[in-house]
Formats: sequence, C-alpha cells, structure tokens
Amino acid sequence: MELDRLLPQWDHRERHRLAVRTAPAPDATAAIAAVEAVQWRDVPVFRLLMNFGSINAKRGETARPFLDAMITGGFSVLHRSPDELVVGAAAKVTGPGNGIADLGEDPHRGFRDFDRPGHYKVAFNFRCVDGELLTETRVVSTDPVTRRRFRRYWTVIRLPSGIIRKEWLRAARRRLAAAG
Repeated sequence: MELDRLLPQWDHRERHRLAVRTAPAPDATAAIAAVEAVQWRDVPVFRLLMNFGSINAKRGETARPFLDAMITGGFSVLHRSPDELVVGAAAKVTGPGNGIADLGEDPHRGFRDFDRPGHYKVAFNFRCVDGELLTETRVVSTDPVTRRRFRRYWTVIRLPSGIIRKEWLRAARRRLAAAG
C-alpha cells in the first residue's frame, strides 16, 4: 500500500471500512473511480459542517467532485493507481491563510521528503479489498512543539473528519450500486 511508503510512521491514525455489496463485486478500479466521482451534494454531513463553520459552497459547487474541491484547497493527489488513491498535504498548525505548503513539481516526493518544522503532514487513502471499501487517515508532525499543538487540534477535528470519511465511503458505495 502506497500510504505505508509515504507515511510509514504517524502520530495519529483513523481507519474506516464499509462493505460494498454489488453484483458482480466491484473491482478496485471501479471503486476508486466511484470515490473520485463523489460530489459535495453526496456528502451532506460535510455540507452541514461547512455551513456551520460559515464556509459555504458556492452556488453550483455541489455538483463538483469533492476531491477536486480538496485539491483546489491545497491538497494533492500523491498516488493514483487502479487499486489505491492517496491524497495529502503538509500544513502549518497556526499561521495566516490555509497554511498549506507547496509540495513542488512532484507532490509524491515533496510530501515524502517534507520536514520543515512547524508543520504536520496528513495523508489519507482509499482502497477496495475483498468487497470492502477502506480509507485510512494518518498524520505526523515535523517537530515536538507541532506535535503537541496538533494533538489539541486532533481532539476537535477527529470526529468530524471521521464522519466525513464515512459519508464519503457511503456515497462511493451508492455510486457503485447505481453503476452496477
């Protein structure tokens, strides 16, 4: 799994899985395509959280793929293969703007090698294995001070982040069922 190569050690990790019962069983390529096709309107919990936080999707954005919105917001596709999609970013815990670091021309290498103090690296993947759609999120901080700061942030963001990932899995499963 490429996530293991990109972030073999982590400070925080969260995993979710969801059975995908379609006939015939989806192959990994179809599952990854379904994950990438999920739109804002398919993830109602995310829309609710963003509206609560005063970050409203612009008119027409609900039909936009959720992944595209994340990439526009500073995340990068770090790896895409028929059986795994890995998305990630390096960000400051505090600071102006979204604090997302530029990973350069090769985001995979830029992410893997990123070690500037004051930042954390977050990566998550999606895979389809033996009839289950899986996602795992990993976070590692670049220094002890950032690790302590991020730990406080993680206690707040972990639950909503997990809910979003579960909704994303459900939306992908619905897309797979509709296509099958």
